[in-house]
Amino acid sequence: MVAVVTDSASNIPPELARAHRIEVAPLHLFLGEEEYRDGVDLTPADFYARLVTDRAHASTAAPSPGDFLDAFQRSGEDEIVCVCVAADMSASRNNARLAAGRTDAHVDVVDSMSASMAQGFVVLEAARAATMGASLEGVAGRARTLAEEAALVATIETFEFLRRSGRVNALQAFAGTTLGLQPVFRFRRGAASGVARPRTRERALAHVVEASLAEIRGRPVHLAAFHAAAPREAEALLEAIAASAEVIEQLVVEVTPVIGAHTGPGLAGAAFVCDEAKLRP
Repeated sequence: MVAVVTDSASNIPPELARAHRIEVAPLHLFLGEEEYRDGVDLTPADFYARLVTDRAHASTAAPSPGDFLDAFQRSGEDEIVCVCVAADMSASRNNARLAAGRTDAHVDVVDSMSASMAQGFVVLEAARAATMGASLEGVAGRARTLAEEAALVATIETFEFLRRSGRVNALQAFAGTTLGLQPVFRFRRGAASGVARPRTRERALAHVVEASLAEIRGRPVHLAAFHAAAPREAEALLEAIAASAEVIEQLVVEVTPVIGAHTGPGLAGAAFVCDEAKLRP
């Protein structure tokens, strides 16, 4: 059977990864001089406490080629599809390709062009195709088809953590914080774009729902709400979007610290993959 490997930016809950025999290569998180494996060594609650109270500087790094080699070996298969976080966001895909060149297994590396459960659903559907007996080309093809449809829409409470991580400059962060803006953004096919900049959290969350439904356009959809220390808002987002969509599957996930390092607590959004084939799990 074809094995499926991914990186921890996919945010797939561990029980789902185990059920579908998905091997996960962890990204790396640095807090000050300490290093942690994403999703393994530090709980989200502990991470956000340190990020806010200690004002620790957080940075991240992609899984190394060695991390991917370990995941390939754990799979026990000689045909592997590896689905990585958007190549424009991380060196994960490049490192997976380096690892693929160092193993006798036949590895096809796929750029999900997304992150969190938008990437996660691409991974899950690839694993389901593998379970149904698809070839290496079939599994990779399923992943690439859905990667074209993977998207996320989200809002953050403050620009501060993006500033700290270097994702926006100090002037942009100051302007956003001073004006009390609650930015809403979209990420699809490897590119981020602004949706709205309301001044209240309520309006920001409403924009997430509206923009998500506009992207879905009534098509069958794999849907997840994701959050960083904002579970109630994530649950409300899921309920609001699901009420007006044809949902194949739905869940709420808390993002791993490697994503939260850039957004800080308060991130809330929807990740989804429209699926015309409607392959039900």
